[in-house]
Amino acid sequence: MSGLYLHIPYCKQVCFYCDFHFRVAMKDKSAMLVAMRKEIALQKNYLRTSGDKDDKVVIETLYFGGGTPSVLSIDDLGSLRQAIDNYYTLSPGAEITLEANPDDLTEDYLEGLRQLGINRLSIGIQSFFDDDLKWMNRRHNAHEAIQSVELAQLKGFDNINIDLIYGLPSMTQNRWKDNLRQAFDLDILHLSAYHLTIEPRTVFGRRQNKGDNFSINEEDSIRQFECLLDAATEAGFEHYEISNFAKPGFHSRHNSNYWRHLPYLGIGPSAHSYDGKSRQWNVGNNSQYIENIEKEDGWCESELLSPFDMYNDYMLISIRTMWGVNPGYILENFGPTFLEIFLRQAASYIQSGFMEKCNGKYVLTRKGKMIADRIASDLFADEDTMNILETRLKYTGLIY
Repeated sequence: MSGLYLHIPYCKQVCFYCDFHFRVAMKDKSAMLVAMRKEIALQKNYLRTSGDKDDKVVIETLYFGGGTPSVLSIDDLGSLRQAIDNYYTLSPGAEITLEANPDDLTEDYLEGLRQLGINRLSIGIQSFFDDDLKWMNRRHNAHEAIQSVELAQLKGFDNINIDLIYGLPSMTQNRWKDNLRQAFDLDILHLSAYHLTIEPRTVFGRRQNKGDNFSINEEDSIRQFECLLDAATEAGFEHYEISNFAKPGFHSRHNSNYWRHLPYLGIGPSAHSYDGKSRQWNVGNNSQYIENIEKEDGWCESELLSPFDMYNDYMLISIRTMWGVNPGYILENFGPTFLEIFLRQAASYIQSGFMEKCNGKYVLTRKGKMIADRIASDLFADEDTMNILETRLKYTGLIY
């Protein structure tokens, strides 16, 4: 299983909370598309394995993210699809996702997306209240949010995700409940819900540095998260990753591959890639990316991952999912000492009710989900811990 991600680095306006790489000015769009098509060709063998016999690597998922991919025309997206088809084979039934803003999803645009083979939409709604949207500097309104989902369904898109944000300073518990009620009333199959985080490079981050306060108290955050869990469960959704909920059979296959530590290739400025042994990231500057792709040099950096890097990545990602941490995977991929480290570190969280063992995997309980990031960091391994434990285990004869 492998996936291909294309980062479209443009937006029509700045959302005050957003920390992803994008530019509002699109004067270099044509050059950017040329560069991305060229990178697709240059990276055609990145995901190749020894078992691949065909000229083209088979990919199971394709994801247009950003930025705002829906700022591109159907012809623009089509040119990227053609480049992909030139060098990759999409498996039968491949999941092809496009992130979109509600106000971009016109009837003609949706028909064009269907013709390109897009079969999953991720719509950035964030809130169904106009004052929230204005505060976040979103460019759509609540009516357009609802209309976009209904129109997409009318045009044959059944696999739809919507994004919502909670933890806003002005958000009451009742308002959050109303947001969730409206989302599930739209009969969507997937929901991504994120707590507002103030990142330093955002408009909110700069305003906070000048004295504005956007935080809410921890009790309100917990109540809103618990409300989310209850509403999603009542609507028949599985909580399969801390921020992601889906009807059975409609998990995001692309993102699930990330969370299951499977290889993926990222195309475009700031995009990341992972081949199972190393991590690679493209420059996060549009003009530099275009220039370096043209030279076929210097558009990305990479690092070979140490066993500690790969183990800690596995902990960080796996503990957030319904699939949890698999001790068999640790033993097979990292060895007995890493397994012993995990079992010792996990024991206290099991005893305190934050984790449990289910079908041989270690997963977070409802209480544990409230502090998932803290638990993940506590499960990290380092060289000092490894050396101490290996010495002890050798003396006891448990490893040789």
